[in-house]
This record gives sequence, C-alpha cells and structure tokens, in this order.
Amino acid sequence: MSDSGRGSAAEFTIHVPADVRRILETIEDAGYEAFVVGGCVRDCALGLPPHDWDITTSALPLDIKRLFYRTVDTGIKHGTVTVMSGNHGYEVTTYRIDGTYADGRHPDRVEFTDRLSEDLKRRDFTINAMAYSDSRGLVDLFGGREDLARKVVRCVGIPYERFGEDALRMMRAIRFCAQLGFSIDEDTYRAITDLAGNIRLVSMERVQAELTKTLLTPNPARISLYAETGLFRQILPEIDSAFDLCRREKTVRLLESLPPEKSLRYAGLLYFETPEEAERTLRRLKMDNQTIRDVKTILSARNLRIGENEADVRAAIHTYGLDSLKLIAAFDDGMTAAKEKITGFPPGRHRAHRLAIDRLMNTVISRHDPVNIRDLDITGEDLMAMGMQGRAIGEMLDRLMALVIEKPELNTKESLKGYVSRMLGHLQ
Repeated sequence: MSDSGRGSAAEFTIHVPADVRRILETIEDAGYEAFVVGGCVRDCALGLPPHDWDITTSALPLDIKRLFYRTVDTGIKHGTVTVMSGNHGYEVTTYRIDGTYADGRHPDRVEFTDRLSEDLKRRDFTINAMAYSDSRGLVDLFGGREDLARKVVRCVGIPYERFGEDALRMMRAIRFCAQLGFSIDEDTYRAITDLAGNIRLVSMERVQAELTKTLLTPNPARISLYAETGLFRQILPEIDSAFDLCRREKTVRLLESLPPEKSLRYAGLLYFETPEEAERTLRRLKMDNQTIRDVKTILSARNLRIGENEADVRAAIHTYGLDSLKLIAAFDDGMTAAKEKITGFPPGRHRAHRLAIDRLMNTVISRHDPVNIRDLDITGEDLMAMGMQGRAIGEMLDRLMALVIEKPELNTKESLKGYVSRMLGHLQ
C-alpha cells in the first residue's frame, strides 16, 4: 500500500530533465511509483542546479531491468540499477528498509518495501529526505522544506540512530553546513559530540573525501566544527591543534582567503605543520601523490620572496616550475589577505610587490626565456661530443642553466659551447 501522498506540497514544482521524466513516466505507466529523491530535490528547492538525479521507486530491480533496454547492475543487491539514456546513467533504487548496521557503515540486510515513507525515514537529514514527481508533487514527511527555510541541518528521526547507522554522517552534517551556509540543529549537534568517537570506525579514504568536499565549499571556515564537535581529536589530532585558541583565527581566516583549490586549502589547513609533518598527515588521509607534492611545495615556499628583477623570476620558475609557482603566489596572496583581516592594516607594499612579480613573470613567459634544462640550446649529446661523461654532463648543464638564467641572450649553441670549452680548458 502506498503512502506517498502524505506530507506532499502540490504547489511545489521541479523542472525535471526530459530523460529523467521519461524514466519516471515509464515506471509509472507500468503501475509502479517513481520519484526523484534526495540531493536533486534539495538543490531544486534552493534554486541550485542539481549535480545528479537519483530516482526511487516501488518497482523491484528486476522490474526495472525488464522495463528498460539498457541497464547496469550498479548495486542490484541493495536495490540499485542504473538506467542508461544516451551516454548518461541514472540510478534507480527500490524503496528499502535497512537492517542493523553492525559495522557502522553498511546495513546487515536490506528489505525492499512498497512504501515510500519507509525509504525516506532511513535517510540521513530532513533536507535530503524529500521526493518529487510531476504526478504526485513534493513528498516531504519530515519537514525538510521547513529546515531549508530555517537553514538548518537536522537528522531524520533520532540523531543517535542515524549516526549509529553510519558514523560518516556526522562529517556529512558539517559538510552540508559549509556547502549551504547552514547551521546544525541542536539535537543533531549534541549527538555528534556524544558519538564523535565512532568516527574511528570510518575508513580514512571516506574521511578524506568528506573533508575535501568541506574544504572546497564556499564556507571553508565551517571546518572548525570538526574540531568543536571532537571529530578531529579522534582521528586527526594534528589538524585539531590548528583550531586551538591561539591558532584558530589565523587558520579560519587563511582558509577563507584562499581560492577553492584542493592543495591550497589543504596547505591552509596544515599551515602550522612542517612540510614533512604535512606529508605524514596527508598520507594518513590516503591523499593522492600530486596533492601531497603540491602541499609540501607550498609550505616549503611560504616565506619565499622573489626579487623584482627578471633573473630572480626566471630562477624561481626554474626551481619550482610555473604551475607550482602560481600555487605559491596564490597561497602568498591568501596569507596576505588573512593578515589584513586579522590586523585591519592594508598590505600596500606587499600587494605592489606581487603585481610587479606578476608583470615580470608574464614578460619572461611571453618572451620564452630559458627557464628549464630543455630550453638550453645545447644538449647532453653535444657535451658528450665535446668529451664529457657521466655526472659531469649533468653538472655542466646545471652551470649552463644558471648562466642563461642570468643572461638569456647567451642561450645560443655557439655561446654555450664556447663557455663549456673555456670551463674544460680551465679544469685541465
């Protein structure tokens, strides 16, 4: 028996994409219920473009496979079949009731049901527990729309039960606060602080994914909630220390002042760690190697000062690489902006210096000045032909690089060979 009509709001409408609407209509025409559900409904209610369109239905997985020509068994054991439309796939999941969560992440068993209400009440937060179809309108059984208006993240039902089912939901609550600019409901917040120790049940891969999403939101300062609720203390005490009384404002202001780029925001979060400590923290978080390298480079160069001349700019590009140097500059700008927010004093001289360096860098790049070994107009083979061998070739290329960084006009084969000949004669 269906109960999908309760809690509906007939005046609420969503512009459902044509492909999704066809899937809903096909399922409904076969005698089943079907709704878009979760994040897409939440985002539409907020006037935001949805990232994904998930569908929930009273039809069983085998019914969905029968109704559609192209499907993928994404998670058929848990009721999910992906219906393909062109090159895009849409997850269609049968209404379900989850059993107990012995491991704090996965239900021990899944039971399918024909009642939408049973499916919605197992979801994490009220704002994610709304469903919609053109034929039935909005189904909002737990006050999700009201919570959107109040800008509150609140658990469906009893928070202790929802977080006991999956401890990562505690981090998700904070991520939604940062993503949407919301606050956390009082009872939900209390449950997070009481159950913070359960976050140790969650794999570091899942922790890192949620932490990264939070860092890249428009409100990265909300990441301090991980410290306030005790979540960082349980799994990342080294990051927790960045939010103590002495460091909190600088950490928060720095995160707010940095562009939403992963390595920049992680460098801001780990500002008080050495590059080596930051690497250990990121490896514990199962971070990808490129981000680890970028964060280490940024933190190693956080006090870098480049002279306002072309030679120093070429040397900096040679040492760090253009992409890394841009990250270093962006981080430096973020630190300057954070300092201005804290002290109230405008960094006029620093800003002028940054603009000067940017102009010099553009000049060096547009002129194609030599900044890498491969830019030299001489090769290792040329040096071998001049009688050099082994390590001496690499050392000579480094000398030549230093020479043309100072005087790029010397980067001709004739000039460089002449320099090498003089050096070899001197060494003899």
